[in-house]
Amino acid sequence: MKEQERQALRPSVGGMLVADLADEVAKLKARPEWATQNRLAVSLVKDEALNVLLMVLKSGARLSEHHTKGPIALQVLWGAVRLSAGGCEVTLQKGNLVALDRNVVHGLEALEESALLLTTAIV
Repeated sequence: MKEQERQALRPSVGGMLVADLADEVAKLKARPEWATQNRLAVSLVKDEALNVLLMVLKSGARLSEHHTKGPIALQVLWGAVRLSAGGCEVTLQKGNLVALDRNVVHGLEALEESALLLTTAIV
């Protein structure tokens, strides 16, 4: 992804945006903050109705319970996480995808160092 596109965080009208996820993960982990924080994230795509967020988490990192205004999809690029949602718990590993409806209370714990792609939609 070109730096100019990176700043815009959205494809041009009628256009396309391409991102190398491994490269984007490497950029996140190269940040100085990675040494002191247990998670980092960056929006790869963001506009009025769609947000695609790349997140890296160290083992043991947690996202406390919360809910979103729109539906979400969470894909594990590598690693493993435990997701609690709607009173259920599930372990997600590399290649797994889970979708949640809006307003479902959910939380997350990284069981090992992990990279996730989180897609949220505003409806």
